[in-house]
Amino acid sequence: MENYREKQATFTGQKGCKIFFRMFEAPDERARMVIAHGLGEHSGRYKNLVEQLVPMGISLWIPDFRGHGKSQGKRGHVLSFNEYVADLTGMLEMAHQGKPDNKKMFLLGHSMGGIIALTLAQGSHKMIDGLIVSSPLIGMVIDVPLLKKLMGKVMSFLYPGLSLKNELDPSKISKDGDVVKAYIDDTMVHSRVSARWFTETMAAMEGIRTSMSGLEIPFLMQLAGDDYLVKTASSRTFFKRLKARDKTLYEYKELYHEIYNAPNDQRAKVLRDLTTWLDAHMLQ
Repeated sequence: MENYREKQATFTGQKGCKIFFRMFEAPDERARMVIAHGLGEHSGRYKNLVEQLVPMGISLWIPDFRGHGKSQGKRGHVLSFNEYVADLTGMLEMAHQGKPDNKKMFLLGHSMGGIIALTLAQGSHKMIDGLIVSSPLIGMVIDVPLLKKLMGKVMSFLYPGLSLKNELDPSKISKDGDVVKAYIDDTMVHSRVSARWFTETMAAMEGIRTSMSGLEIPFLMQLAGDDYLVKTASSRTFFKRLKARDKTLYEYKELYHEIYNAPNDQRAKVLRDLTTWLDAHMLQ
C-alpha cells in the first residue's frame, strides 16, 4: 500500500482517547471515503479496498476504533456504543477538511463497522452522500440464551470492563487460507470483548432493527451468503423494510464473512459491484 501515498496520524476522540488512522490520497481525486472496520481488527486489513478504490480517484480515511489496532483504549471495550459513533464522526469531520463542494463523501462500514455506520447515518447523514455496508452486524448467528443476556446486563453494570473471548472462529472469515493465516498471525488483531461492549452492541443492533426504516442517501448493502459470524437473514429483513429511494442489495451466496478478502476470482466480482455503484453515484 506504500504506492498509494499512505499517511498515518492520530486525532483526539471522546474522553481524550487517541484515535489512529491511515489516509490514502488519490492522485486525481473524484471523491472521498471513510472506512469503518469490524470487531477485533484494524485499518491495516483493507489493502484490497485501497488498491481498488484509490486508483479510481477515491481518497480514503480508515481509523482504528478505540480499543482496536493502534488506537488507545482497552481492547474490545466501550462504556457506550456512542463512543464508536463519535470516533467515526471525528474521522468524517477530518476527511471533510478541504473537500471541494462538488466532490462526494462516502462511508463504508464492515461488520461491526457496518452497524456503527448505520447508527451514525440516522443522525449525521448530511455528512455523507452515500452509505455502503458489507456483512453488517445487524443480527448474531448465535442466539444468546435469555439467562446469558440477563447475566451480561448484570455484569455490564457491576463490572463493565470484564473481558471475555468474542468466540469468533477465524477460519470462517474467508475461504482464502492466506487471509485466515494472516488474520491469526496479526498481532494487532484481538479476540476480546467486555461485558459493557456486549450490552451496548446488543442495544445498538436492536435500535437499528426497530427504528431505522428510512434513509435519505443512496445505500448499498453487500452480503456474504455463507456467513458464520453475522446473521445474513437479519440484514435481508432490514433491507426489505428500509424505505430508501435509492437502495441496492448484492448477496454472494458462497462467500464467508469478509467479502472483500474472498479468493481472487470471487473477490473481483464483489469489488466490481462496489466500484460500479460508486462510479454511478459519483456522477449524480
